[in-house]
Amino acid sequence: MSNEEARMTFTEHLGELRTRIIRSMMSIGVAFIFCYALSNQIFAMIAWPLSPLQHAGVATAIEPPTPGAVPTPTPGLQPRTPQWTVLNPLEPIMVKIKLAVYASVLLALPFIMYQLCAFIFPGLKPSERRMVQFLLFGCAGFALLGVGVAYFAVLPLLLPYLMQWVPEGVQFQFRMSETVMQIILGLFGFAVAFQFPMVTLALVYLGLLTPAALKRYRRVAIVALAIAAALLTPPDPISMMIMLIPMMILYELSIWMSYVVYRRRHRDKKV
Repeated sequence: MSNEEARMTFTEHLGELRTRIIRSMMSIGVAFIFCYALSNQIFAMIAWPLSPLQHAGVATAIEPPTPGAVPTPTPGLQPRTPQWTVLNPLEPIMVKIKLAVYASVLLALPFIMYQLCAFIFPGLKPSERRMVQFLLFGCAGFALLGVGVAYFAVLPLLLPYLMQWVPEGVQFQFRMSETVMQIILGLFGFAVAFQFPMVTLALVYLGLLTPAALKRYRRVAIVALAIAAALLTPPDPISMMIMLIPMMILYELSIWMSYVVYRRRHRDKKV
């Protein structure tokens, strides 16, 4: 291939990359408009893990105001909705924009991944394509599993426990921006933590780890996971076990799946 042909090929690749980046950004822009229109519903979904605080009596409720009356808290009223606090007029708008940005990136992520795969797949071998597809679907599945565990199990149980440490007589309110970001970071943290099996499988596929080593160091891994769970959760056994048990299950699952990847890797080498 001459220098001119190689230069044209490189230029064509850059043009294709630019086109796919533009398409990805346009998909995020369209998704942002859609998500911003539904930002109130997205905010309600993000705030759902706080609902157990209402039954714990931490979040106070206000009776529906009657015409011409000033709404006042009623002592002994069953809590229904939490009190949200903002410190400036722009804070609610900024929270809606942040939620719309995060939701739009998440909504457009499948299309972005498709554009990325369409760009890199022509340069991969068939076995490498299958491995990348396996990693993509596996990472997406474990991320959804981690978010589901955090959203439906961990946060609704953990937040009421944390609120028990609020001194008596202290009025507790939810700072809108900080509370939303803490919930999002919690969901994101579990989504990342649940990628542990996929990282293990990638190391096995690259030859840096073997199923036998995973089994040999199982006890060490369990102790390390227990220490990590103790550091990342409040100092009580329940919170620690809520995080430790799923991580132990994922470790055992990664051992079982590593055998499949290990055998496939050796079969591809023979071919």
